Amino acid sequence: MAAVGYVFTPVVPLIILTGTTKDDPFLRRHSAQALVWSPVLILLFIGVVIAAIAMLRADLLFICLFPVLFHLPFLPGGIWGISVYRGGDPRPPVIAQLADRLYPPR
Repeated sequence: MAAVGYVFTPVVPLIILTGTTKDDPFLRRHSAQALVWSPVLILLFIGVVIAAIAMLRADLLFICLFPVLFHLPFLPGGIWGISVYRGGDPRPPVIAQLADRLYPPR
């Protein structure tokens, strides 16, 4: 569940933080990190859409870059999710510190 939270943020982290699993410290920490990551993801995605529109207006040949550009904001969350799934413990520098302050461990 912690790995899926990074990929499907903010829905899965909110479910985890409000459900019966909120007392598990591992799930709580990773859900908090994923929840803090979600505004950054949304801003990056908006930037990708703006860049895609600018590329389309510049030249139609740039449309071939859109699939790569579209997946770029989801890459960090996917990498962190894979790391958690494999038993790792990713702690992104700013995101982890902010998540620890906003959602302190119980």
